[in-house]
Amino acid sequence: MKIRRFFSFRPFIDVLFCCLLMLVAILFLLKSEEEKTKMRPPNTLYEVILTWAGESEDDLDLYVQAASGHVVSFNNREGGEGSLISLNHDALGKSRNNSLSVDIEGKVVGFNEEIVAFRGATAGENIVNVHVYSKKDAEPVEATITLIKIKPYKQIVMKKKTLIATGDEKTAFRFKTDKNGEVIEINELPAILTNPLGE
Repeated sequence: MKIRRFFSFRPFIDVLFCCLLMLVAILFLLKSEEEKTKMRPPNTLYEVILTWAGESEDDLDLYVQAASGHVVSFNNREGGEGSLISLNHDALGKSRNNSLSVDIEGKVVGFNEEIVAFRGATAGENIVNVHVYSKKDAEPVEATITLIKIKPYKQIVMKKKTLIATGDEKTAFRFKTDKNGEVIEINELPAILTNPLGE
């Protein structure tokens, strides 16, 4: 009596299908990382991003001092001669530049945002502060301050700071860069950048 032997391709197909799924997942992850990089300006090494609630009427400001000594803020957006940092956007709170007029339809992002771009970095310490220019809401405001490297995209540090009144100023973080512009140290030693010379 002959014994029939059956050969099935099913396990082989299952393995191929699993490999295909893994390949799609890997390609998706690589694509999303590539999209993050493409969204950022090509001439920027680092960005410092300050965000707070879009419904907030409070006006917060970023103050960033580069290792070169240049300081950028809403009233010195380019940092002066020889500066490699600049403020890209000065958010003023919901009612001033984060909302639409009553008769206009559209969509506005759900947060206020300020960005300082580093087009270069020198050896030394960079200081990042957040300052309350005008406190209009009764409740404290929570600010998120993030340092990202552009290429390859990497979030280096993210801190949250709570601010209570007009004039409050807090150091989010300091980061040291080496001669190649790489971040080598992060700390939170406090500093005042709004009026460092007491003028």
